[in-house]
Parts: sequence; C-alpha cells; structure tokens
Amino acid sequence: MSTATPEQQRALLELERVDARLRRIAARIGELRTDPEVAAALQLRARAIAAAKELDAGEQDIRQRLAAAEEKVARVQASIEKDRRRLEQGGTAKDLMGLQHEIDTRTRQLAAAEEAELELMQELDDAAEHRARITPRLRAADADARGRVAARDEEGQALTAEREKLAATREAAAQAVGAPALVARYERIRTGRSTERPAAAELRGSVCGSCGTALSPTDAATFRAANPDEVLTCPECGVILVRG
Repeated sequence: MSTATPEQQRALLELERVDARLRRIAARIGELRTDPEVAAALQLRARAIAAAKELDAGEQDIRQRLAAAEEKVARVQASIEKDRRRLEQGGTAKDLMGLQHEIDTRTRQLAAAEEAELELMQELDDAAEHRARITPRLRAADADARGRVAARDEEGQALTAEREKLAATREAAAQAVGAPALVARYERIRTGRSTERPAAAELRGSVCGSCGTALSPTDAATFRAANPDEVLTCPECGVILVRG
C-alpha cells in the first residue's frame, strides 16, 4: 500500500479541483459544439438563404420574360407603324387590302403582347410584395443564427483560454503535492477508464466526497485504524480519500 504524508494527500485536493474544472470545461465545449438550438437556428438560416435565392431567381426569370415581352411589343408596334406608312403611300387595291389585313393582324398581336406584358408586370409586382413580406423573417432568421453562433464562439473561446491557463495551474498543483508516486497513482485513477473521472476527494465523516457513499462499519473501522500516511481509496468508486 502506498504512503504519503497527510499534507501531500491534502495537496491532491487542489489538483482535483483544477481537474474538475477542466472536466467541466471539456463537457461544456462538447455541449457547445452540438448545441441543438444553434443547429436549429443554422438550419432555419439555411432555409432562409435558399428562400432568398429562390426569390432572386424567380424575379430574374420574370424580368427576363418581361424584357422579352417589351421587346415583342416594340417590334410589333414598329411593324404596324411601317405598314401604316406604306398604306398612306397608296398603291393598288389589292396591295392596300393586304397591308390593312397585315395591320389588323399585327394589331391583334400587339394587344396580346401588351396583355402578356401587363401580366408580367403584375407578376413582378406580386413578387416584390412577396419579398417585402418575407424579407423581415429571412433577415431575422439570419440575425438569430449569427447571434447564436457568435455567442457560442465567444463562450468557446473564453473556455479555451481558461483551459490553457489552467494547464499551467495544474502543472504547479501537481508539483506542489511533492510526491511523484502519489501523483502517478492519482493519474492512473483519473485516466483509468474510457473518460476522465475524479481521482481524489475528501472523506467527510464516513462519507466519500466524490460518490457520496458512506463507508460500511468495517471499512470505517479500517480507516480509523490506518496510519495517517497510508493512502486510502473509496471502496465504492476508487478515488483517493483524503482524511481531515
């Protein structure tokens, strides 16, 4: 059974305090990386971006079709004006009848083209109104996601900075124990499982300060009879128990 002075054993509690904070930091950083609220906000923002792109594409398509409709109206109007000038110049009855028929046909085409143009203009107005209605929601989704990510990153950076500072504090705490063999045993307990765990705790009366288990009468008697230099562990969780 390993031994260490009571002072050396008690110094483990400071090392455990630092390690406990490091475990909490690691756990919190893990929570931040998988924060469901941030993930949901980012998904909503992604949908908002997709909706904005869809709006842009839809309006661009309408503008292109409207430009084509305007061009057609202008082209038909030009043809009508050309035929009217030719009609005014006179000609044979047959030619004049042909020109008038062409003008009538073009006039009907112009009416249809202008109707299509008006419909597209209305469609563009409707698209603009739709954009005006949903843009605030899209911007709100973007702002909410950005705010949550910024807060997450800020907290993560603060925790990382604290963890880096605690690394130096931990090294000093380990050296302050003054018993390499005791620290080595502490480390084996701390890292002996799949995840880091407490490795030292204060014995409060007959109760383990780590797992909260009360010593059995037999174990309590063994602890009372043990030499103060003996390093004792909790029968339940295995941490080094520091006696008062």
